Amino acid sequence: MLTIARIVYVDSIISHGSFLTNSFIEDSVVGIRSRINSNVHLKDIVMLGADYYETDAEITSLLAEGRVPVGIGENTKITGCIIDKNARIGKNVVIANSEGLQEADRSSEGFYIRSGITILLKNSTIKDGLVI
Repeated sequence: MLTIARIVYVDSIISHGSFLTNSFIEDSVVGIRSRINSNVHLKDIVMLGADYYETDAEITSLLAEGRVPVGIGENTKITGCIIDKNARIGKNVVIANSEGLQEADRSSEGFYIRSGITILLKNSTIKDGLVI
């Protein structure tokens, strides 16, 4: 079940069972049960997907509580990243290693950087508006 509305993907693989809305995906792999919301731009990404689906009711409840559902929130831009399973990435997030760091351990914040590549940990939560 692949839900698509104005999705552009270039040289990418999108797994079945994913929900994508109004997104641009370039040179990336998007894994099973991934949820990617509106106005998301992914480049050079490996996203492993999710072990489970969250229902629309669960997503609505999480958002009402100020929490982040599994997947990638609206208006998010991610470049050069490995996203492990069940990651929760909020709205208006930018992950691009803009400082050009080669190594960083910020596992308490849900990610680390190895050889210049940002890696989001399994089950991690990246809050709305965070810039990495």
